Amino acid sequence: MSAQNLLGEAQNMGQNLLVKLKMLPQADTVEIVSFVIILVFIAAVLLMIFLACCYSCCGKAGKSRRVVRVQPNPTV
Repeated sequence: MSAQNLLGEAQNMGQNLLVKLKMLPQADTVEIVSFVIILVFIAAVLLMIFLACCYSCCGKAGKSRRVVRVQPNPTV
């Protein structure tokens, strides 16, 4: 897929999304609920990504890990 086709598809999807958002106040209850569910799902995914990045980048910055080597006990 060329970059031109990808850009055109992105613009087409954006225009369709804007049309759906403009028609949302006149939509029936099922469409509104499904839109809210999709928004909550997207927000949850973004929150999980944000928390994972914060934990991996900032969570270990001030802590030094202590490595303990475990060796088997010679007596059984």
